[in-house]
Amino acid sequence: MKASDLRIKFLTFKHQAHQKLLEFLASPHAPLYLKVIGVMLAVLLFVLLVQILALIWSFIAYHRDPVSYLREYYDPLTPRYVDTTDFRTAEDHVIDLEAYKEELFKLNEFNTYLSDKIPINRKHKDPRSESCRIAAKRLPPDTDLASTSIVITFYNEELSTLLRTLVSIVLNSPMETVKEVILVDDKSSRDELKSRLDTEMAQFPFVKIIRNSKREGLMRSRIIGAKAAEGKILIFLDSHVEVLKGWYSPIVSRVMEDRRTVVCPVISTIDHTTLQYVNDKYTGIWGAWNWDMTFQWRPIPPREQQRRGFDDSAPIRTPAMAGGIFAVDKEFFFEIGAYDPGMKVWGAENLEFSFRVWMCGGAIEINTCSFVGHIFRRSSVILQSVTGETALLQNTRRLVDVWLDEFKDAFFAAAPASKNAEGGDVISRVLLKQRLKCRSFSWYLREVFPDQPRPERDFVGFGQVKGPGETCLDTLGPGVGHQVGVYSCHGKGQSQLWMLMLSGELSNNNLCLDGDGENPRKVVMYECHGLKGNQQWFITEDNVVKHGGSGKCLTHDGRFLQLLPCDETDERFKWEFASTSDDVKRKFYTIYGKQFGYTTKAEQAIKDEEKRVRDEEIAKRRAEEEKENARLEEERKEREAQEEASRKEQEEKDREVAAKEAAKRDKEEEEFRAWRAQKLKLEEEAKKRSEAEREERRRFQEEMKRNEEEKKRKEDEEREKKEREKEEEE
Repeated sequence: MKASDLRIKFLTFKHQAHQKLLEFLASPHAPLYLKVIGVMLAVLLFVLLVQILALIWSFIAYHRDPVSYLREYYDPLTPRYVDTTDFRTAEDHVIDLEAYKEELFKLNEFNTYLSDKIPINRKHKDPRSESCRIAAKRLPPDTDLASTSIVITFYNEELSTLLRTLVSIVLNSPMETVKEVILVDDKSSRDELKSRLDTEMAQFPFVKIIRNSKREGLMRSRIIGAKAAEGKILIFLDSHVEVLKGWYSPIVSRVMEDRRTVVCPVISTIDHTTLQYVNDKYTGIWGAWNWDMTFQWRPIPPREQQRRGFDDSAPIRTPAMAGGIFAVDKEFFFEIGAYDPGMKVWGAENLEFSFRVWMCGGAIEINTCSFVGHIFRRSSVILQSVTGETALLQNTRRLVDVWLDEFKDAFFAAAPASKNAEGGDVISRVLLKQRLKCRSFSWYLREVFPDQPRPERDFVGFGQVKGPGETCLDTLGPGVGHQVGVYSCHGKGQSQLWMLMLSGELSNNNLCLDGDGENPRKVVMYECHGLKGNQQWFITEDNVVKHGGSGKCLTHDGRFLQLLPCDETDERFKWEFASTSDDVKRKFYTIYGKQFGYTTKAEQAIKDEEKRVRDEEIAKRRAEEEKENARLEEERKEREAQEEASRKEQEEKDREVAAKEAAKRDKEEEEFRAWRAQKLKLEEEAKKRSEAEREERRRFQEEMKRNEEEKKRKEDEEREKKEREKEEEE
């Protein structure tokens, strides 16, 4: 029978009963008390029938389409709360409410009291940008998405946050493609996470609960959940998150495009005190790490922004992942070795998985159009135990032994306590690395994360900074403005991992040591601004740290740092880095030595040697000059004597030459006079011969003239004779 038929029959019965009741009440023969009883029975019967019908209606609607029913039931317009009466102290029995709230806070390291008070089906604003909303229209329809299995592991999770996680999945996911949600209980000890959790989960038909028989830890619990999964794509979530609108399709479709890509959503903060969702800067950062192998968020470098075309909807190729929330192809997940089953409890698995994905042929992306809110606890509940802290050291040592290759020394300088940690047998993971033909860590730094500062290349000093005794430079707590001091050296990095950059900045976890020369006790952590001044530091070869802004030196009062006039003989002014780079130090001293009026010992030794050589050369030159001067003086005297002798000899020669020249001139004069007389005589004779020749020539010319005239006369006479003979003949 259809639900609509049941509704019609109920309305018909209700109308008939109403008519009968009116007739009974209108009858004049019915006693008053019977009329009252009749009215009460009628009302009771009506309420009972309504409740029965509502239950029947809900049962039919739930089994027809449980997801639609759940979405309607958990519609944010109707707030739903967790009933905590069976495992919480009633509030009216609490003597000190604030102390009770703090007790609950310490239970989970977030505001548990408030979590119980706010709805598990609350609604958040859509955090996506306009470009993401446009990009969502280009995604394949939900019906074309591959099936997924959502794996959530938990240990002693707060029931309200766990339910809030599940309800957010129902309200913001295309459940027709979600094959299942697998809850892996890592042997929780809280009562409400046993039968009470089973009761709560009964309303979610797609939820499977796997309960570990012993404590397995996060990594092995996730492997257990992944092996039980039936979906093609695995989505791992933490148990204290809230997925937001549009989170699902971008990450699933991207894994479908490239099965070797692991996709993370943007992990935004749910404040651990107010439980308010915070979405401020998380699309402008990516996953990174320090050399002590702690994960951290850093601003996306310009080269990656340029690769993305400055498009805030484009995925970020992140060097590392936060670890708890990502989507991955199930086959690829197991192909590359899933999680390291040798890791215990919690910690370092995110970096180990990140290195393995990148180095073994995969890639990791942050999809900036998918948002998941996450409660970041005030402090780690796991690390508060000795077991958790030891497990983190062991897990990190396994990661380092398998994947860091020749860069292990940088890690041990950052976290020296890890040298004594036992990572266990890693042969199977090394063989996995060889079988997958994974690339080297040097390749990872060069191709995937070239922006990562490297101790041998970028740090003047690196690692823990030891002061007098067994104390080390320590941030003494996180956050901007926190006063810095000294604390017992623990060798774990973190608050004692310092980096003195080539720029002169002394940093820890993306914050810089900042000193105020006017207030000697104001040495705090502050956001790095790159302007030097109060954040510029200089370390001498005697390990004295000078402040660029004031010229004073760094010391301490036994607890907090101070800036005081330098006293290089006082051990309280000495600070020793665990690791230094001679090459970077030389560059550092070359750049800033003159500014701080400092000369290195090597430079001073060179200068002293140069001065000694220079003095020796000067003395040698002076001796040579004196010897040369004496030689020159002797030569000068000899030259002057020679010149005097030469002069006298020359004068004698000159006199002889002058006498010879005078005799020669006299002889030449005599010869000239004889030559002139001879010349005059010859000229006279020549004159006489010339006159005789002229006379002879004149007579010859006259003779020739007479002969010519005689010849002409005879020719004329011969002609005349011929003419007469001719005339006579005629």
